[in-house]
Amino acid sequence: MTQRSFARRRPREFDGTTSAEQAVFDATESLLADTSLQDLTVAQILPVAGLSRANFYHYFASKHDVLVALVARIFDQSYGDDAPWSSTPGRDRARQMGSSLASTLEMWSKHGAVIGAVIEHMHSQPAVGAAWQKTFARFVDTVAGQIRFEREAGRAPDGAPAEMVASLLVGAVERAFYVSTRALDPRLPAVEDIADSLRALNEAAIYGGRVADDVIDAHPAASPVPVGLDAADPGDDGLEAETPQAILNAMRELLVDCTLADLSVAKVLSEAGTSRASFYFYFRSKEDAFVALFRQAAVGVVAGLRGLVDVDRSDPNALIDQVGKWLDLEGFTGPIIRNAVHEWPRLPELRLEYLTAMNAMETTLEAIIETDRARGLAPEGPPARQFAATLLWAVERAVAGSLAGEEHLEDLQAVNGMVGAVLYASIYGRRTEQAGS
Repeated sequence: MTQRSFARRRPREFDGTTSAEQAVFDATESLLADTSLQDLTVAQILPVAGLSRANFYHYFASKHDVLVALVARIFDQSYGDDAPWSSTPGRDRARQMGSSLASTLEMWSKHGAVIGAVIEHMHSQPAVGAAWQKTFARFVDTVAGQIRFEREAGRAPDGAPAEMVASLLVGAVERAFYVSTRALDPRLPAVEDIADSLRALNEAAIYGGRVADDVIDAHPAASPVPVGLDAADPGDDGLEAETPQAILNAMRELLVDCTLADLSVAKVLSEAGTSRASFYFYFRSKEDAFVALFRQAAVGVVAGLRGLVDVDRSDPNALIDQVGKWLDLEGFTGPIIRNAVHEWPRLPELRLEYLTAMNAMETTLEAIIETDRARGLAPEGPPARQFAATLLWAVERAVAGSLAGEEHLEDLQAVNGMVGAVLYASIYGRRTEQAGS
């Protein structure tokens, strides 16, 4: 893998090894530690790199061009010749996949600011998105090949297509490390806290469960999950009046066929039949209005996950059916969630509301895991606090990929079915050591 395989065309062909390029890379990474890519300018990079503007543009077309080349260099340095795709499926690849998790942990620890910038802009900057998807696809192909090998050897059960399962697993790594590196989830305060949960998720998704010695044939009756389960309440935000609701309804309608990035206030005003003055009386910007719209949609999404409290969780079909209801994004909810899952990493206005909804769902799932482990229904495993967060970020990334039409995840209904099966296997599934040996 080389920088050229990732970077879009630059003014000239370079391999990323000249002293000027290295200076730009080092300056950009150092600045990204304290400045978002959105706020970073070429003018800020130049004095830190010790280059003139002409020198910079001799090598790079923009700051996004720098990011594409920089992340390629980071991947080359992190995985080298011992990358998991350098071997054929089997024991050697399984070993290298295990080693690659350690390499990934080290990479995120050292370069989280750079990779985080990629995650935040992969949906808004085509060149950045294309670069990341090449890397993502290579990992997916590698993991999928190993899943097929394990299935053909009789060690792993059939299930969702191998590429779909692999996409969920690779996405789980991406999302868990991202939120940890950015300090966005208190349940994942350090990247070192994620490894055990990711290993347990991989084991369950591939083999249908986790190795467990505490098999219990009869379970005590379910007791109430010991957390407050009141659905998130948007409260009295002053938006119940006719005019703000008309604005939000117009935005909801337009987002069916338009992304938030492409939507303008003028379009919303025309659809709502209201004035610019009225819009800005209630909302500071289109992003501010979208936050209000998301807050309303999030109530139903959080409530859907909390529906797991009331189902018979000893019955895989009951749990999987409820997961399908939770992730049912038909109607106007779908476009709102589609835009939210793609925009929240880069929009401060949205991030807080999004993380609040994720925290509410994590609290519920954590309590379910702890309750069902105490009942003997679920085997022991990684700390419930970290495991719940890792599982839900894996789901969030799979849904985001599906709503973006990513390869292997295009069918949202199929993705929802896979998510239900993987959640059940991760929390409740048991297997023997021999099944995955």
